[in-house]
Amino acid sequence: MKFLDMLRKIDEKPEPTSTPAPKSPEKDENMKQNTENSDSDNVSQPAKKEENLPVSVHDKRLNIEEQMNDLSHQYAQLRNDLKTNLFTEKDDFEAKKDTLDNYLKTLKRDEKESNDKLADTKAQNDDAAKEHLASVNADRKEQEKHLADLQSDLSKLNSEINTKTAKLESLQNDLAKNEQSEADMSDSIKEEKDLQKMLVLMEDQKNSINTLYDQRKDLKGQINDLQESITKLNGNADSLNSNISEVNNQINDFKQKANEIEDKMKSDHNYRIETIAGLERHIQSLGEEHSKIDGELAEVNQNIDYISKYIKDVFHSAYLVRDVYLDKDKEYYIAIDDFSNAAKNDLFGMINYLETKLQKPATVVSTFYSNHIHEIIDEKAKAEHLPIPNVVNLFDQLQSSPNPTDKKVAIPENDGWVTRTDVESQDTFIYDQKQTLLMTVEYFEKVIDKINYYKNDQIVKTNIYNADGQLSSTQNFNKNKELSEQNFYRTDGSIVLTVIFEKNQPVSYQLFDKNGLLEQDFNEKSELITWWLKSISPNTENSVFVGNNSDLLYQLIVSVNNISSDNTLLLLQDVVKNIDAVIDLLDKNADIKDVFVQTDDDLHAIENKTNRDISVSVINTSSNGTLSLPESLKI
Repeated sequence: MKFLDMLRKIDEKPEPTSTPAPKSPEKDENMKQNTENSDSDNVSQPAKKEENLPVSVHDKRLNIEEQMNDLSHQYAQLRNDLKTNLFTEKDDFEAKKDTLDNYLKTLKRDEKESNDKLADTKAQNDDAAKEHLASVNADRKEQEKHLADLQSDLSKLNSEINTKTAKLESLQNDLAKNEQSEADMSDSIKEEKDLQKMLVLMEDQKNSINTLYDQRKDLKGQINDLQESITKLNGNADSLNSNISEVNNQINDFKQKANEIEDKMKSDHNYRIETIAGLERHIQSLGEEHSKIDGELAEVNQNIDYISKYIKDVFHSAYLVRDVYLDKDKEYYIAIDDFSNAAKNDLFGMINYLETKLQKPATVVSTFYSNHIHEIIDEKAKAEHLPIPNVVNLFDQLQSSPNPTDKKVAIPENDGWVTRTDVESQDTFIYDQKQTLLMTVEYFEKVIDKINYYKNDQIVKTNIYNADGQLSSTQNFNKNKELSEQNFYRTDGSIVLTVIFEKNQPVSYQLFDKNGLLEQDFNEKSELITWWLKSISPNTENSVFVGNNSDLLYQLIVSVNNISSDNTLLLLQDVVKNIDAVIDLLDKNADIKDVFVQTDDDLHAIENKTNRDISVSVINTSSNGTLSLPESLKI
């Protein structure tokens, strides 16, 4: 069964309050004045008789104490309002101080960055660019010299080619003349008709022809050599032209790079001038803003010092103790394992505080046994005109049954018994004819609550019944009047839990299933509670768990479910008596920010001793009935 499934559905609304809301001091004063005026103008006869009645000294004292008590509460409220106002004002100044401090840090960081950038910008120059430009120009000049050398070589080569070309032409002309001379000789021989003369002529030209052939051979050799040389020189010229073109391209590249370097130097120079001017203006503006914030911060610090001194002088504490803030969007669960009178007062105090502030039901998660838990809590809530809280109880869950028995407790008639009723308690005492006590019957709201069985005037057994008259629990006692065993029953009559005691201390918790078979056996109650918590799966999301740090259930809920301090609200008990231990606890657990205390005196003790700001609320504002008189009405 899940946690929320066990919440009782409460359909009834709280009864409207029959007492009027308390009036404000101003309204009380006005009403008092109006009443006094009315009484003075129209005094009736009964009123006169009332005025003439003697007032005892005791009544006067009670009246004075009542007025002083009212004044003390008004004073305490005003003093608390003043304290809250002062700390709120201090918080506002400290928030402004934090804002100014953060802004000042930003300004200082900006100033440093700007000054560093200014120094860096001023330190920048064109040395590297000039050095690069000089290197480029040197490379260009070197290539220009190389170009001149190549062009000189090309000029010489072209001159040589021209010379050899001219010589080649001359040789070719000589060869042509040689060939023409041969042709002329051949024609002259061919024209001679006389054979004998032809032979003579051939004989005469033989030497000339041989000379022409020798000359021709020499000419052709020279022509071939010149042609090869010219071809080679032309190849060299082509190579030189290619080199010259490449060098020209390199020279042009160097010129372009030099122009780019010069343009960048001019651009960088202009940028530095503009950047330096802008940074100097920005630094000046930052300095002015820095001075302005320093002035504002000094003023805020003065205000904080003044308010801090004022708080110390007036309240003797530099720390704020304010009321606990409750988030209405969250669900509040009160964890309690004890239902003794003191624990009951704290439980009702926590319920009262939570439901008054939240205007909605809280949830009580409990592991104590009470056969009238719902009736007691419901009646208390109705009396306080509060929403009826939801109740989740370990024993309530264990003892519930879908088929409750119809068998109800009743005292049988017995002629051998003598019954007597105690006038004050209304309890019934049953004796035998020898006046030996047999049993006592205790009542809760006029229905049987307990039946105690006696033997030899010694209690041996107690039966406990719920509001429907069904057997809820039995207690067995040994001859030393010590509780030895307690059994718990489901509403259908079957046993569900047996607790074994030794010397009034529980040593075993035996859990039975619906067939009466042993299901679980626990050595300690903490083991039973842990098993139960795991079975109900408490809803820990969007929830706040409230309880006493020494309470077993509260400890287990927080530890088993790893509840953070943000989702817990701690009740501190007997703070005045243990104030040093309380302050030590708060010092060691800085995550504890919200606590409940039992009385106003507990609150004042924390106010006087706390070492830090903390939220504290009082759950029992008038538990001891004493006046909350201030030491002095001067602030």
